[in-house]
Amino acid sequence: MNFVYPGLLYGLVLGAIPIIVYYLMRFRSQRVAWGADYILERALARRRRKLYWDQIILLALRALVVMALVAAFARPRSRKAVSMATDGEALRIVLIDGSYSMLAGDGARTRNDAAREAVRELVARWGRGEKWSLYVMDSRPRWVVDHADVVDAAHSLAVIDALQVQETAVSLAAGLEAVLQHAAGQRREIFIFADDQAAAWEGLERVTPAADANTRLFWMRPPLADRRNLAVTRLEAGHERVLRGFPFSVYAQVRNFSAETVRDAELTLLVDGARYGAERVSLPPEQSARVRLEVRIDEPGSHLITARLSGDALDFDNAMSAGIDVSDAVSLLVLRDADRSGKFESAAGFLSLAARVLAGGGAREATGPLRVREHTEAQCDVAALAACDAVVLDGGRTVTPELARALRGYVDQGGTLVLAADDTIDLAAWRRHLGKAGLLPAVPARARSEPLGGQTFRRLSASGFDLPALRDFETGAEGDIAQVRFYTWLEFEAADPEAEVLARFTDGAPFAWRRRFERGAVLLLAAGLNSRNNNLLVRETVYPFLLRLFAEAAGAGQYPRRVGRSAPVRYMARGEPPPVAAQFGLEGEEPAPAALVPDTPGTRVEYRPGADRSGPASLLVLRENSRERVWIGVQGERSDSSLTPMPDAYRARMAERFGWTEVGSAGELMEALEADGRGAERYGWVMAAALLFALGELLMGLRFV
Repeated sequence: MNFVYPGLLYGLVLGAIPIIVYYLMRFRSQRVAWGADYILERALARRRRKLYWDQIILLALRALVVMALVAAFARPRSRKAVSMATDGEALRIVLIDGSYSMLAGDGARTRNDAAREAVRELVARWGRGEKWSLYVMDSRPRWVVDHADVVDAAHSLAVIDALQVQETAVSLAAGLEAVLQHAAGQRREIFIFADDQAAAWEGLERVTPAADANTRLFWMRPPLADRRNLAVTRLEAGHERVLRGFPFSVYAQVRNFSAETVRDAELTLLVDGARYGAERVSLPPEQSARVRLEVRIDEPGSHLITARLSGDALDFDNAMSAGIDVSDAVSLLVLRDADRSGKFESAAGFLSLAARVLAGGGAREATGPLRVREHTEAQCDVAALAACDAVVLDGGRTVTPELARALRGYVDQGGTLVLAADDTIDLAAWRRHLGKAGLLPAVPARARSEPLGGQTFRRLSASGFDLPALRDFETGAEGDIAQVRFYTWLEFEAADPEAEVLARFTDGAPFAWRRRFERGAVLLLAAGLNSRNNNLLVRETVYPFLLRLFAEAAGAGQYPRRVGRSAPVRYMARGEPPPVAAQFGLEGEEPAPAALVPDTPGTRVEYRPGADRSGPASLLVLRENSRERVWIGVQGERSDSSLTPMPDAYRARMAERFGWTEVGSAGELMEALEADGRGAERYGWVMAAALLFALGELLMGLRFV
């Protein structure tokens, strides 16, 4: 015999109340002497022994009435009827869905909460020595408990409570297959705690059901009233290194994972946790949209941007973050031979003009966002190059093996080399020296030159930019980029497998190639920047274009501020004094120590394990007298965001195939366990006993009247 609510059995002590009352009343009695007292004493003496046993029986009946009522409220049931195994026990197997779709729910109560509540109530009923197994479906499906003895309820509950929902998608069909193969042939009770995602249950028809009649299968599927779910699937800033006071774009990718149209959902942009702006999003079923928001930050340093959707059925996937660095300017170093001082013999003249225009005109080049200086010395070492964010090389500088080696060292230390191919470059030297140094994202085949102002030219395309920094030119918000005409350009015959195209001409040919290294990059332009064979002076268009292109190039000198889950997180700490300690912290978790690795430009701070889930993170770098926080956005795939259920017909067919009992709550699960005679209630028998004891007490009481 066991009890549904064993805690109520402590109330059995209430059976002592009638006895306590009896003795209290005896002590309160008063003796009054009267004339015939001796006659009554003689009569009572003859009946004293018989009255003593009558009083004992009466007290016992009164105590049994109270104790029977307490036992009835505790709901006794037959232990023997519950058991299915030959030794009097059944093997209990629990399968738990640990994917983040279980966090869907109504308000503060999620499906995971309902499932955990049912698991706790189930486990609390198992007795010492019974057998159980626990299989968890998360990023690493495994047996947490394998055919172990139940120690006590507290021990089993501690195992359950230690489980965490993870950012992953699972195959519940594979999990059920593993569970059905576990202890096959034994008498088993299998409990599945999972949602009804169609994607998670895909392939269930290929799973072989249990062939024996000794397996009972229960599936707890907590109900979900609203399945409309939007998710932020990606967040990109125009650059990971942006310029102070200059607007830049932030692009949030939003997807509707539900089967219904979602209208006017609010997408809020946060900068360092403070609301910056918002947009309304409406999406048809299973469709995505890219939402652009414009931001301007006036404070240099590291910042965190977050795109957050208003609440829906699944809050977990409603936010995505990215880190950015804000700097005062991008510094360019243009390489030029000392004897090539003509206005159009290098890009220095035009880029200096662009710097003055972007600074507001006049001679304010040094105060603007683009700062240009020339290097005309014959010797060029890495130290001279490393003072700038990007180095520009065109036909104005003779390429030698020594220069190629210095440029490669500069790139390896995190710098960006911009190769601006004009009509005066030594193509053979570029291929021989730069190619040998691994500095050509694509191999130039030939240079083509057309008469300046003629009818044959190439223009930049205003569409199809893969680079977020240039997407504003698709809308014409920064002018018509197609106004720029190039009369000299390179044609390529092969590209490095790791190179990417950043911009194209209108005929689809690449204009800008980029190859990124761990830190540093090479940017190869198919046309020059010296204004000799182009009309780059279309200033309202080309200056913003060049500024964004060079800002993107300068950003290659830093480690990414937007990383994937489990990807290493790194930061190059420059300057003195060097860091003495560093920590990596993910929002809502305890920080972990990060490693400090000496490197040529400074000290590399890294946390190799990365974050196991998406969200805002940071590296806290400690120096002797200061500290700095570098924000990182960890982004993961939204692989478990679809709450679309299995079709009703399919679920009914699978229920018949596997013979599972489907329930929606802990109460329904307990009722299902007590069905068909297994664990039959003894509530009625106990109440009948209580009534019988009460009747006996009444009859015994009449004997004293």
